[in-house]
Amino acid sequence: MDDAAGVGRDEVIRLILCQLSAYGFANLSQAIAAHTKVPMTTDSNSRLAELVQLGLQSEQQQPPPQSQVQNQQEGGATESDTELDAGGIDLGRASRVAEAPQYHMWYKTKHKGTATTAAFSRDGEYIATGSADASLKLIEVDRVRRPSAGSARREDKPVIRTLYHHEAEITGVAFHPNGLVLASCAADRSIKLFDISAAYGKHAFQSFSDNYAFRSIAFHPSGDYLAASGDSPDVRLYSVRTGKAYLMGGGDSEMSATVAQVAYAGSGALIASASSDGAVRLWDGVAGTCVRTIQAHEGRAATGVTFSRSGKYVLSTGLDSCVRLWDVGSGRLVQTY
Repeated sequence: MDDAAGVGRDEVIRLILCQLSAYGFANLSQAIAAHTKVPMTTDSNSRLAELVQLGLQSEQQQPPPQSQVQNQQEGGATESDTELDAGGIDLGRASRVAEAPQYHMWYKTKHKGTATTAAFSRDGEYIATGSADASLKLIEVDRVRRPSAGSARREDKPVIRTLYHHEAEITGVAFHPNGLVLASCAADRSIKLFDISAAYGKHAFQSFSDNYAFRSIAFHPSGDYLAASGDSPDVRLYSVRTGKAYLMGGGDSEMSATVAQVAYAGSGALIASASSDGAVRLWDGVAGTCVRTIQAHEGRAATGVTFSRSGKYVLSTGLDSCVRLWDVGSGRLVQTY
């Protein structure tokens, strides 16, 4: 993909490599060069730091936007006057209609059955997709940098692996934080872990099973645990190291509905779940107890949930056609979209 600023990918990476060498991280610079396939140079300079400094100086010298000047003249609040949380959410600014972004399809791959789920690895190197045909595909992002990827040579095809080990529809995928393991869950009541660093192999090296179909999985930030939910009213926690299963419960739970999705906060301290009874529940990731229940979607099923980067907010979706933002600390509704 071409950079919007007109600077090529390789040129940017070379600047990073030179800067790392200048900081004394020559070994790290060599590792990045090998991984990105951008040739190392003998240069060791701080050109990148200089460019960043010039950019920051230029940004500080820029006059404020006309709309902000006008707002100040009329006695309105500026951005510094509004309440911004650590996650970058502005709670004081009046809502305005955003301009719809323009999208175009860059790459397409097909399963034999309906594509049901997809996820990026944390480092952005891979995409995993799952299908109703019980198969998984692993895509290397670096190979879809050009729209012509679809007609590339066989050895350069973006789909680098097709994985088979489930017996029913794939319902969720998640990458381990180390980027070397792919987890998948399915309607066959199983969770599979695949080693994607291995050159060959289409089958899982570890498996968990239950009496209900799984619908969602999420790794703890450490990668030691895997939260799972599905067609049972419970949220389960699996130890990746030992294979032991733990049942979340107690506190303000009283769950009788199925759980559509689970998500970990970035700190790993909390797990959020979205249930068919319309509730979003927050769970203590260590004690396993429910610490808060939010009736999020007026009795309609909650279908999805995710934390903000700061962990201060949780976003939920539901069959009431609404997306709602909630304050984790108080459980109050912040915004409805």
